[in-house]
Amino acid sequence: MSRATAAAVAACLVAVAACERPAPPVRIGIHSAPVDLDPHLQNESLTSAVLANVYEALTELDEETRVRPKVASGWTNPDERTWVFTLRQGARFHDGRAVTSADVVFSLERARRHPGSPLASYLVEVESVRALDEGRVEIRTRRPFAALLAKLTPVYIVPAGSPARITAPIGTGPYRLVRADGRRLDLVPAATAGDRPTAIGPLSFLVERDPARRLSALLAGEVDVAADLEEDAVATLASSDCCRAEFLPGSTIEYLHLSGREAPFRDPRVREAVHLSLDRPRYLAEARHGLGQPAGQLAVPGLFGYEPGLRAPERDLARARALLEAAGYAGGFDVVLEHRPGRRADVLARQLGEAGIRVVTRESTWTDLYRRLRRGEVGFYFGGVISPTGEASDVLDGYVHSREELRGYGASNHSRYSNRTADALIEAAGSSFSLVRRRELLQEAMRVVMADLHFVPVAGLYQVYGVRRDVEFRPRVDLKLLGDRIRRR
Repeated sequence: MSRATAAAVAACLVAVAACERPAPPVRIGIHSAPVDLDPHLQNESLTSAVLANVYEALTELDEETRVRPKVASGWTNPDERTWVFTLRQGARFHDGRAVTSADVVFSLERARRHPGSPLASYLVEVESVRALDEGRVEIRTRRPFAALLAKLTPVYIVPAGSPARITAPIGTGPYRLVRADGRRLDLVPAATAGDRPTAIGPLSFLVERDPARRLSALLAGEVDVAADLEEDAVATLASSDCCRAEFLPGSTIEYLHLSGREAPFRDPRVREAVHLSLDRPRYLAEARHGLGQPAGQLAVPGLFGYEPGLRAPERDLARARALLEAAGYAGGFDVVLEHRPGRRADVLARQLGEAGIRVVTRESTWTDLYRRLRRGEVGFYFGGVISPTGEASDVLDGYVHSREELRGYGASNHSRYSNRTADALIEAAGSSFSLVRRRELLQEAMRVVMADLHFVPVAGLYQVYGVRRDVEFRPRVDLKLLGDRIRRR
């Protein structure tokens, strides 16, 4: 063998070895671990964003929030109340089983009927689900329900016969889970991901509660994407050689939840005083570096059902103090405001204090706080709510409507709020096939809910991410962190 030939062979061997070397994982920094690995026992945005790599639904939203097929390959409407879904050929679970109509029926019924499922609110208008044959499923709705395709996107498909609580996920997504604890989740490409259009590598989610530390980890090269950063990270990353900021207006509304567990909040004058005590532009300037918009309702502009007439009020401390005095709280009152890491409750506490509402903030891990919220144990809460399908009905059906276990309304109504007028409007909106009328009904429902002020909107937020410059990443309105859409350049 000549020296040139030997060198060529060596070069080929090096190239082959490089190709066979496992790709380094894409590492994403997040603020909390998933609250559950069971896709039907939670309706929490970060958990759904992570589990979307493991599970898939019949339909999905693309980057422009358009509905497209996923586990289904398509659908037809024999009549206005009937939907027939054809399953994607070759769709398989991670254990190799082919996905059949029995799995889809089981999954949808589990999400509707499981006593621990908060996803039932997405399926409130579903009357029946049945298998037509091994590859087709029929869904019948109680009334014409134009939003069904979007409402199916958060309801992931699991194997028929899955246990009452899933702790070892088996989905149809591009990744399977190999490790999960309170500090990290490691995922590897599933064998069934071979039909994906591009190759994918491992994916790791690293938990860091402090957004400043997530930013530091990004700058140090310890993560490739840092999610849910504070707004001041945009300026920091603008001067960075290694990283960049990606941000977009999201559907997240930060709000104060005023539960009747706290005696003062049972009085509507106190709730209005809270509403008028807030200086939302100042909050955005101090807490969000000006990124965001003051909110006067539980929806951001652009969402279907947003009510343009519900603007955030200007601050009126004199009126707020007069309302407190009329309600018997001339000297103010003391209350604890609970929140997860990353929420700037301290800014709101100072503003409320100027009206006489003395607030002590209490930060808890999101896993603990979410569970107590689900049990209705939190009286005063500062949090956020999103509309993953791009509709105000997401919040109105699940968080606002009175709890109805049989139909699924109010499945995430942690405060046990109830207004029968709002309920009737929400249900009427769900039954309307006229987009114009449906929008009007959602807007009217939002006006009724905002008049009650058990939910006090604060701000519509931007989603801020930090990204290494050699990584391609595009933020999504639904907040999903999809590893198969992330590329190294």
